[in-house]
Amino acid sequence: MIEKVLPLEKKWLSPEEAMKYLGCEGHYILKLRDSGMIKYSRIGNKWWFDRESLDRYITSNLVVK
Repeated sequence: MIEKVLPLEKKWLSPEEAMKYLGCEGHYILKLRDSGMIKYSRIGNKWWFDRESLDRYITSNLVVK
């Protein structure tokens, strides 16, 4: 019997994925990281960004008219 495996949502995004997710450029991701607006982790020379943190950042800047 073959079972289907559901795709998992990634918890940690690479800088390129985070830029695409937010629709912004690299310098903006670095600004958010350095100001503590989003959570991140560093392993060696590679940075990883918490997707839930990016969602919270977007929600915190929600404009309602």
